[in-house]
Amino acid sequence: MESKNSAVLNVVSESKAISSILMQDNSKDLDHSSICSGTTFDRDNSLVQSPSLESFSSIHDIENLSELTMDENSDLCVKIDNPEKHVETMETYITFRITTRVARIEFSDHEYIVRRRYNDFLWLRQKLMECHNFCIVPPLPAKHSLIGQLDRYSKEFILSRMKSLNVFINRICKHPILSCNDNLKIFLTSTRLEFSHHRKNKNSISSCNGTIATLNHPSSSHTVLRNRHVEFDRVKNYLAMLTEKLSSLEKISGRINKDRSDLISEINNFHPIFIRWSASEPQICSTLENIGNALERSSAAQSALVHSYNNSMGAPIKEFLQYIDVVQEVLRKREAFQCDYETSLEELHKRHSEKDKLVALSQDRSPHSGGGFGLWRQPSYDDKLEKLGSCIPQLLKMVETSQDSLEMANEFLRSDLECWQEEKRQCLKKILLDFVGKQINYYEASVNAWEHVTNEMKKSNKL
Repeated sequence: MESKNSAVLNVVSESKAISSILMQDNSKDLDHSSICSGTTFDRDNSLVQSPSLESFSSIHDIENLSELTMDENSDLCVKIDNPEKHVETMETYITFRITTRVARIEFSDHEYIVRRRYNDFLWLRQKLMECHNFCIVPPLPAKHSLIGQLDRYSKEFILSRMKSLNVFINRICKHPILSCNDNLKIFLTSTRLEFSHHRKNKNSISSCNGTIATLNHPSSSHTVLRNRHVEFDRVKNYLAMLTEKLSSLEKISGRINKDRSDLISEINNFHPIFIRWSASEPQICSTLENIGNALERSSAAQSALVHSYNNSMGAPIKEFLQYIDVVQEVLRKREAFQCDYETSLEELHKRHSEKDKLVALSQDRSPHSGGGFGLWRQPSYDDKLEKLGSCIPQLLKMVETSQDSLEMANEFLRSDLECWQEEKRQCLKKILLDFVGKQINYYEASVNAWEHVTNEMKKSNKL
């Protein structure tokens, strides 16, 4: 017996023979490992379904998962599929198969197949952020909420997460810097035991490939810059405007979708009235039946529109708002670097000014004025000048380092923003085209239903 909302995935239990069955596939059969029998497994009085996984690779929202082909312009291609449920003594979790095809000299093979869970993706993103402070590291799908805890093994949730993970990993693979990170290589190629050992190793790879490593900076949420950077301020204002527009769009479209859902319930109570009425009106029986059927067909079309909302509009907009948050956070990091530079530069100017005043006072002081008082003051001047003489070179070095870091941050951010703008255009275009397509399908189905009614009425009038 198959539950309607059960997750369509393999089930691996540490205490059941099914795990050994699933491991019998060799590498040449990996592309077909998603096909398994409809076995049920009872654990703690809960029934877990594991029917065929073919439906995962046929979902329209996850394009080309059944076939992985190397892009002519790409030397690193990754796909995520084949979700698998692991039932262990202390926890239950989902892993995904990650297939990588690569044509890079630093990789010893051309193809790798590994399995990773959501927490492994979190580790990868954290490592990328530590190594590349001013690269725009794509966001991951949000962790399930407490309310969604009971539904995190549903087919809909797993499909949505798998789709988002594919978007995440492919954005990284297309990035000229992130795709070369050693932690990504380990994530894509290591066996389960090797990867587990690497994660536990505190001295794991943290090379930055020439970028700025993460530094300890004061919180940039209240950073006050003395010299605003026009270029990045313009981007910051644009992102704030885009966030407002998309947030309003998501909220209003969500309310419209809820109203449509309520309307469907009313229509489902409305159209049977015409069918029942037709039984007592022989002369207009066919017309009443056609109207009732048209209402039912229109309701079905509207129901399809409502059910497609989350995948076509709601979830994609929320995901892109997360992406905007990432860009805004990187801009705040850049401002923190600029604030450090300005602070150290201001401190250097103060020390130079202080030194100049001491030198001037020392030169203006008469050697005979004040008698013993002048001899008493001389060591104080000399001590201060000596301290400033050692402090100023350190501050100068700090200013130069801060300036170099800021300039490097600006260059990395400019490059990433240019790529992000193009990706933004493609993402928003896809969201809007999907929205338009779903609206067209709904209205075409509705118009066809009512046109059928008018055509039938015209035929009956001719008769």
